[in-house]
Amino acid sequence: MDQAIPISVSDGSLAEAGESVAAPEHLIHGGAAPEEIVEAARALSTQGRRDLAIETLRQGIMAHPRSPELLSQLGDLLSRAGAFEEADLYFRQALESGPKVVDAWYRQGLHLARQGIGAGARLSYEEVVRLDSQHVRGWVNLGVVLADLGEREAALSALRRAVMLDPTCAEAHSNLGILYAEAGVRAEAVEEFRRAVSLSPQSSEAHFNLGWALLGEDDVEQAESMLTASVRLDPSKVESLYALSLLHLRVGAYSRAVTELKQAIELSPEDARLHYHLGVAYNNQDAPDQAILALECAARLKPDDPRVHRLLGVAYDKKELPLRAREAYRRAAALSG
Repeated sequence: MDQAIPISVSDGSLAEAGESVAAPEHLIHGGAAPEEIVEAARALSTQGRRDLAIETLRQGIMAHPRSPELLSQLGDLLSRAGAFEEADLYFRQALESGPKVVDAWYRQGLHLARQGIGAGARLSYEEVVRLDSQHVRGWVNLGVVLADLGEREAALSALRRAVMLDPTCAEAHSNLGILYAEAGVRAEAVEEFRRAVSLSPQSSEAHFNLGWALLGEDDVEQAESMLTASVRLDPSKVESLYALSLLHLRVGAYSRAVTELKQAIELSPEDARLHYHLGVAYNNQDAPDQAILALECAARLKPDDPRVHRLLGVAYDKKELPLRAREAYRRAAALSG
């Protein structure tokens, strides 16, 4: 397989929005407690009104300047908006005001993980589980970060701890499955992915992970069922469309593969893999004109892939373009070393 299964990090979920939310000035002038202001900001954010949520928290901090909850919530929203430097300031203030506030450490871990600062996220999540050894999401995200840092055994230990604390945590099972798959422990990986699908039947990611693993086991029928479900649950998921196209290429369902690859290319037009496999599908349909267009695009996007040039040579041969075919084969041989 060309594509590694992605590890997912849990951000947690915001509180459900109520039907109406007080404006920031009404909350502050009414002497609202930090907890009320936080809930109002969460509701606004859930409604898609992030700017107003941020303003609500700013106003709240003016009234409660040392509230770790307000400070860390504002840091979280700014981080989600991509304002990382400003978010850093609020997380620093939050942890200075409340060094034992678990949620502040957890949100800082998410903030650092979003930026790819794995070592910093690890320290934050380690503090989360030190302060609260029952914090399931802390253990899950610690496991994910440790895996990204290459510490597989420690990652397995953290994720197993999460499963022990909450056997119904789909994310813990899913990420355990990923680690097992990467280690070649396939039966255990499939079992963990099955549990994740059972626990989270509306998760496109869970269905994708199981489908991808089953495809690796040549269980084509079950893999197709899982990958089809993944696409149904999230039609914009490029990896599911890609995996489904690989399955259909494998079984000779070239027209279906073409359809899926075209959908994926609309979503991710710069992905050379998609254009290459579209060329594969067209070549197998004896449609050299379309194959050449797809493969020439793949060659522009990934000029150092010998497979692309080799297959381009085949397509040129089918079109009786010997000079172009010879040059493509020569290029493929040079790139192959």
